[in-house]
Amino acid sequence: SRQRMQAPDLHVSCPTKTSSSTSATKHGSEPPPLPPVRCIIKAGGAAITHKAQLETLQQEVLRRVCQSVAAAAAAIADSHCGHGPAGSSSQAGACDGDGEQGGGIVLVHGAGSFGHHPASEYGVARGPLTDPRVRQGFALTRSSVTRLNGLVVGELLAAGVSAVGLSPFGHYTASNREVSTSGVHAVAACLRSGLLPVLHGDAVLDEQLGCSILSGDTLVRELAERMRPDWVVFLTNVAGVFDRPPEEAGARLLRRILVRKDGSWRVAEVEGGSGADGVGDRDASVRMRADEHDVTGGIALKVEEAARVARLGIPVLIVQAGSEHGAAACRLGPWVASQPHQQQQPQHLPAQQQLGSCHVSSAGEGAV
Repeated sequence: SRQRMQAPDLHVSCPTKTSSSTSATKHGSEPPPLPPVRCIIKAGGAAITHKAQLETLQQEVLRRVCQSVAAAAAAIADSHCGHGPAGSSSQAGACDGDGEQGGGIVLVHGAGSFGHHPASEYGVARGPLTDPRVRQGFALTRSSVTRLNGLVVGELLAAGVSAVGLSPFGHYTASNREVSTSGVHAVAACLRSGLLPVLHGDAVLDEQLGCSILSGDTLVRELAERMRPDWVVFLTNVAGVFDRPPEEAGARLLRRILVRKDGSWRVAEVEGGSGADGVGDRDASVRMRADEHDVTGGIALKVEEAARVARLGIPVLIVQAGSEHGAAACRLGPWVASQPHQQQQPQHLPAQQQLGSCHVSSAGEGAV
């Protein structure tokens, strides 16, 4: 089999994987250690739904994303357990030497056209729940996002994955839109049982605002901080992160972003050149925008949360959902750059889709 070599410019020394949680435990007992996690995958709402059309799926993209998750889970299980040929198992938990289940993949998906519309219309992100209109919008938003979660889980089941939906509401609470109570132990319990937990952006109770929106991107960052996966993948509706809205003429793919110790970031490599040829700090040269109905911050929040993850020493890949490169990123993580890929786009995907990715990693000691 081909030896996987990590590309030199993607090497990151990750901190020791220690985790903690603010979740309550019964009778004050210590919660069990969190299981190892190979990767956390975020499927963007704009990638798996038609975000401008109320509750409309991008069915083919969703199917391919779920197949990619299944292939990644099978590869992880095979590498840990040695159960037959690669791809013969699609359980979420990987076996250790004693055959115990634990670790694997966590999937988080955005709401897209299944949650942003009612959340925006009723002002759910601002609260308070004492307002009858906000309260109704809160319920409508949750009904919509849980419906999408069921569709995603259904596609994973069809792909042979033992997936279970895990809504943040009831497990997470917020305080001024920041996580105050974590549901990480519910995620861990799924993984220990060999199940693949599927979380989603959700409307949650907020100690200060009454209610707020907990975005999928924020969930990914919070889980990464606590569970310390080997890598994180953001699957988006375009080939990665661009220096301006990708539909604009002259938009260039940012191939590599380095995150400084203070959390700020710079572009190290762009499509067709290096970071030195006019693309530098975010504020100086990178323009991002959110869609009209987006209540969670759009691509700007995604890059911000990705940078916070990379600052921990966890490599992050931002890549197009449904593409061959996206599937490889889920399966191989930071080793994806050293692997050959199918360069021809699958015939049943839109012609404008591109292969490529944006790698976000720690700049390392002494980097600026």
